Amino acid sequence: MTQTATTTPTVGAKLVAYLWSLPRWFGLPAVALMVTLGGLVASTHVYPLVLANIAGALLMAFAHTWNSFQDWASGLDQGPPEERSRPKPYTSGQNLIARGIVSQNETLLVALVYLALSAVVTGYLADATTPWVWLPWAIAVPCAPLYSFGKFWYGCEFFLTLGFGPAAAMLGAASAPGPELWRAALASLPMGILFGYGAEIVDQYLDAAPNVPKGLRNIGAWTWRHQIPLWSPLAMVLGVVIFLHARFTDPGSNIFAFQTLAAIFLLPFILFLSRSMQRGSTKAIMAGLALVFLYGLALVVLQGVYG
Repeated sequence: MTQTATTTPTVGAKLVAYLWSLPRWFGLPAVALMVTLGGLVASTHVYPLVLANIAGALLMAFAHTWNSFQDWASGLDQGPPEERSRPKPYTSGQNLIARGIVSQNETLLVALVYLALSAVVTGYLADATTPWVWLPWAIAVPCAPLYSFGKFWYGCEFFLTLGFGPAAAMLGAASAPGPELWRAALASLPMGILFGYGAEIVDQYLDAAPNVPKGLRNIGAWTWRHQIPLWSPLAMVLGVVIFLHARFTDPGSNIFAFQTLAAIFLLPFILFLSRSMQRGSTKAIMAGLALVFLYGLALVVLQGVYG
């Protein structure tokens, strides 16, 4: 396994990689929204919820950095640029090893540092509140390697959903006096599915051309291989989200009406953007992500207002 660096990276470039590019903070709004949603479901106090958000952010940084390490080790990010996962407008961490800015071992070490920091914050939170906080931490940690391995056996979407949805929400709920972990996990599923399946299908679809020959096997790659329009799996994902609202929310409540309308509102916009996403349009991809984050924000606000 060789790297393609042409110059020795500066200390500044490495620090930017360690602190910004590898953690891929673009996903922080999704984590913060779901941790906060879980805290609102369980009526967690403000200070433990702040600590839970810090632990969640560090877990995300670990997962993203680990993914950069494992994608290089598996070969997805090796080779000339046209044979690697394509750079995205929302992440620049996947080609850092190939460009010689960081080494494979450095990336692994940075991932483990983020993991250790998350354990320190979680331990402090557990000592101040309840040991239940270790349960979502223990669920979230293996999601990182399982997500990366899952790109080759149709599992990456599930583990991304689990990490960004139920695990994050349970982390926010676990420090409450009587943690309502399963209610928090259930409340997070719509947003988790939108991010873990919807956004991931688009991401893997865009990476399919160079990576399918390397063994990439997931829904996005399957959609690309069979030349299925991208709107088709996205419509199914949104259908599942709408079903979850209809099935698990009290039909007589205001929150049911608003959540269901919010999910239905997404449908035409996401489907309208799907053709541009399929062509790799940066604006369409960013607009789609913004809609997903706005939907998550709507869930949090509605939970805070209507409980």
